Amino acid sequence: MFPFAVPILLLASPVSVLACEGECIVGITSAWLGNYTSPVYSVFQLAAEQISQKLFPHESHHDSMSHLQPIISAYNSSSYDGMERAIFPSYFHGKCQRNGVDPLGCPNPDCPVVCGTPGSLVHFFPTLRFIAFNYTRGALQQLCSPGHEAYTQAERGVVQAAAASHRRGDKRRRAPWFEYLISGAGGELAPRRNFPSLWKREESVKKVFEAIMSEVPKLLEQACRGDPSEDVNALPGCSWEAAMKAFILTFP
Repeated sequence: MFPFAVPILLLASPVSVLACEGECIVGITSAWLGNYTSPVYSVFQLAAEQISQKLFPHESHHDSMSHLQPIISAYNSSSYDGMERAIFPSYFHGKCQRNGVDPLGCPNPDCPVVCGTPGSLVHFFPTLRFIAFNYTRGALQQLCSPGHEAYTQAERGVVQAAAASHRRGDKRRRAPWFEYLISGAGGELAPRRNFPSLWKREESVKKVFEAIMSEVPKLLEQACRGDPSEDVNALPGCSWEAAMKAFILTFP
């Protein structure tokens, strides 16, 4: 299960506020997170497929997505606060008035001044879209890098699963007649532990896992289908422009 929030772009209802504050901030932040549910999920799916193919090639039904759960959970628990800070107040904040007068189009529907109103978010939508993307990409990059607690937990799970898979492979390759010969003679098959070999195998698994996870930010760029920038036509796969503008303007 991938417990991201259900997209709320169409579920949220307008709230009477004077500017983008309170419920407006919550609604717009949550809408962006909801929109990114599908692209982020697809990125983790692709990473899980790579883990299965490269580290568990002989297990056709290996659930590599479960190994990424610590990272997914960390993203879910931190993404709202991070996205809100990236949009409000890091960029969109404050009043639009100049010399006590609202410029034409402010606060709604199309405010050419960077401020904390819905009209400003609409006018500077390419910037807003890039902020949402850039936060998501940066959050995933941090979570998928060595040194982060969630990454360490995921890596540990992959290493343990790979070791168990290797042991199962050894058991399948062991000759039945050899087992019978040993047990029939009253002996036991004691596991032979070659610690340098085990260490090398673990390090190899860690390097493969790191290489796969380092591609996650690039996978998000591919999912969003475009050059990450503030250009008008950038990120067509992660824009939702018409629907987002309409939703933003439900807030006064």
